[in-house]
Formats: sequence, structure tokens, C-alpha cells
Amino acid sequence: MSKYTDAFTQVYVILNELDDDTYDKIPPEVVDAIRKNRNKEYKFEVDKSIDLKDNDLLPEARALLFKIYRDYLATPEQRQKIIKMQNEERRKSELRKQQQYNKDVFANKKLESEPKTNKPKTQLVLYKENVFKKICKKLKGIFKK
Repeated sequence: MSKYTDAFTQVYVILNELDDDTYDKIPPEVVDAIRKNRNKEYKFEVDKSIDLKDNDLLPEARALLFKIYRDYLATPEQRQKIIKMQNEERRKSELRKQQQYNKDVFANKKLESEPKTNKPKTQLVLYKENVFKKICKKLKGIFKK
């Protein structure tokens, strides 16, 4: 089986350890989806003698638990703080990617490949009349005579 089904099993076991009030905050369809997608052959036990964060959990299980906490168990203030923190982390990650994969590299190469002249760059735009307009003008000219 895959690591995702094992992660669903870990999350399912942890959710079943919650008290009834906390468990009832999670929508039944979420718990049902976790139950259906878990690996029934995978055996996982929560070590209650240590904190949950110190248990040997798969990264996917940690992500699922974090999402469940954020969406269903956190207070509105906690939820806003978490979302703000996640947005800031995404912004920092995008900034690191931009610095790492400097997107201006291609722009610099284009500038280097252009011939270097001291002349100002001007373009002469020629107006070309399309064929249909030329024919119409000729016909008008014939009928005016």
C-alpha cells in the first residue's frame, strides 16, 4: 500500500483518541473519507506517554492533522493566525524561488545579443493599404468619371 493510506490510518487512530466534544467538531464526511482511504492492514499505535508531535508520524499524516486542526478545531483567532503564517511562508518561498531561478537571466541574454550602436532606436512604420481597399478605390474612381 502507499504512504498516503498509511497516513490516513495514523490520522484515523489519532482521531479516535480524541474526546467526544473535539471529535464532534470534525465533519462526519471528513472522518468517513479518512476511514475509507486508510490501510486496514497497517497497524499503528499512539504512544500516549509522549507528546503527539514526538510520535513517529508520516509527514503526510502530520499535514492532514494540521489541516484538520486549522479547519475544524482551531478558534477563529488561531485560524487567522495560522493562515497569516502560511501566507507569509508562501511569500518567502516564492521570493527564494525567484532569487534561486533568477528570471531576469533570459532578459539579460537578449540585451547582450543585440548589436550595440549609439543610434537611438526608431522604427519606420509603413502604412500598407489592404487589397480590398485598393479595389474599392479603383471602382469608385471608375464610377466617378
